Amino acid sequence: MNPVENLEYNTEREKLIIPEYGRHFQKMVDHAVSIKDDEERNKVAKAIISVMGNLQPHLRDVPDFQHKLWDQLFIMSDFKLEADSPFPITPKEVLQARPDALEYPQNHPKYRFYGNNIKRMIDVAIGWDEGDMRAGLEYAIANHMKKCYLNWNK
Repeated sequence: MNPVENLEYNTEREKLIIPEYGRHFQKMVDHAVSIKDDEERNKVAKAIISVMGNLQPHLRDVPDFQHKLWDQLFIMSDFKLEADSPFPITPKEVLQARPDALEYPQNHPKYRFYGNNIKRMIDVAIGWDEGDMRAGLEYAIANHMKKCYLNWNK
């Protein structure tokens, strides 16, 4: 038999839920889900968490990091693993919920190539009293505007 005919490609394999941990971790989690005995399943789940923590030893003892590892374990098992977690299990719906859209400022300056920062700097300079500080700021603004003009209008 030709060994090339028996090659297994990653595209033919089952998709990894968290690919950063790799296929062996996914197989360990699948094995933990298939265990019938509660005590043995909890023991295996804790062993998987300790191995996951060994991948990042500098973060292993941080309490929030342990919570993250347990969340990732349940995500990798597609929430089918019934293990005693020291942390509350985050529901699947909460993890899959989309965040709210960010509000972006919608202002359209007359001279776009100068940007919003120049507009803000000019507004600040207008509020200052006449003197060396204001003259220095005006000089810096003018210098930056010149650079922007040369960049955008060659």
